[in-house]
Parts: sequence; C-alpha cells; structure tokens
Amino acid sequence: MIQTKTFFCYVLITLTGFTSFSQQLDTNNTPQEISSNQFDNSLAQNDVTVSTGDSLHYNAPLFLDNTYQTQNTAAYPPAFKDYRRLSINTGMYFGATVIAFGVLYAMPESVTNWDKQDMKENGIFNKWKQNVKAGPVWDDDDWVLNYITHPYSGGVYYMTARSSGFNIFESFLYSAFMSTFFWEYGIEAFAEIPSIQDLIVTPVIGSVIGEGFFYAKKSIVRHDRRVLKSRFLGYTSLFLMDPFNTLLDSFGYKERQKTQLNVAPIGFDKGANKAIWGLNFNMQF
Repeated sequence: MIQTKTFFCYVLITLTGFTSFSQQLDTNNTPQEISSNQFDNSLAQNDVTVSTGDSLHYNAPLFLDNTYQTQNTAAYPPAFKDYRRLSINTGMYFGATVIAFGVLYAMPESVTNWDKQDMKENGIFNKWKQNVKAGPVWDDDDWVLNYITHPYSGGVYYMTARSSGFNIFESFLYSAFMSTFFWEYGIEAFAEIPSIQDLIVTPVIGSVIGEGFFYAKKSIVRHDRRVLKSRFLGYTSLFLMDPFNTLLDSFGYKERQKTQLNVAPIGFDKGANKAIWGLNFNMQF
C-alpha cells in the first residue's frame, strides 16, 4: 500500500511540475500579428454605441500603432475577485470531503492511525470533542501523508482562491483557513487529534506548491489548454492542479461581471491606413 501511494505521489508531482516547463517545447508560442487592414472600414464611425437592450457600450478613441500583438484570449487569472466562484468551490469541498473521509476510513489503521474501534464505541462527535481538546500534537503518520499529500492539498486549497482572482497573501490565508478549521479541527478531528506538522506544512509548503501550479496553469491556458500539444495531458494537468475550478469551467461556469473595460478596435483611419483603438466600456444592468 505504501509503495503504491509513494509511486502515485511521485507521478503526480512530476506531472504537475513538468507542465510549467513543457510549454517551452511548443513551437506555436509566437504571438500572431493582426494588421489594421483586417478590420472593416465601417467601424470608423462607431466611436459611440448605445443599445436599447440590457447593456450600454461606450467607446473612447485611443490611437495606437497599426499592429497589435494577440495571443489566446482566455482570461486567466480573472481580473477581479470572484467571491461567487470561491463560494461554489468551498461548497464542493464539503461534498468531496464526505467521499475523502470514507476513503480514509476504509484504509488500514496502519496507514491513517485512526482508532476505528474507539470511534464506534464513543461516537464520532464525542471523539471529535476529545481530539480537539487534546490537540495539537506531533503525529506519527506516514511521511507520504505528512509531506506529500498534505502539501499537495494545501496547494489545491491555494489554487482554489488564486484561480478566483485573489492575490498571493489572500490565497495563503484561504489555504491556512481550510487546512486548519475545515480539515485538521474539522473533518479529520472526528478520527484523530490535530497534527502540528499538518497545521504548518499544509498551508506553508502548500502555498509554495500552489503558486507553482498557478504559473503552470497560466502557461497551459495560454497554450489552448494543451501540454505538448495534447488536450488530454492539458486537462489532466489542470484537473490535478486545480480540480474544482477545472470542473466549474467544464460545466460552463460564467462570471457575473457587471462592468468590463478593455482595449478594442473602434474604427479605421483611411488617411493613415491604420486602425483606431480605444477603451471599450461595457455595463450590464
């Protein structure tokens, strides 16, 4: 059992770490240039556009050079803090934890160090109270659990917030909150006393790993969610690094963004033979 878990963890870390470097082998990394004459001349008079529907558009002219460097238009990370996405992800954690708890409960006591007999005799809620009062302590769990799976879990917590538009410090706080109150003093306390190593290692090392995941995910998204030109490797890597956000996106999650500001072509100057660029402001009611 231990050898199998160790092998799996090595494969997991190798795959997720490799993604940030594998994109360098992609020969399609050169940005594309869009010439000004690709835009229709009819845009020249559309400096201001007001619609009668549920949205208002205003274009402010901004003259730029006649070429514009473009890459994949996927927006990652989001330009704003998406509390709705973070809330949905947190709810998904609670559902996934029920499954995770059942898997750990099914494992041998030699692996988890859970006293299942005591849990059955005293009841899991009484067991939780006893463990919370007794902790934290230095545990004797297998090193794979303490220094591989827990940092990985901390990285996933971190990515949950980072991919929702939160900064490094805020994502670290989320990882610390989830690992401390959701897991150590929450779910896991039904089975064992909170661990000193896990309280430190999970958010600290996990956040370092999570930031590596963050840059790897940016690279994968920028390359059309491919790793070594493979969509399968791309989505597999994204799921391993950021499972809940990847699931949300696959189900078609859409941000409820009320305002949007971006640079876009709003016209064409025939005399100068170049596009007119401007700030495009969009407000939804």
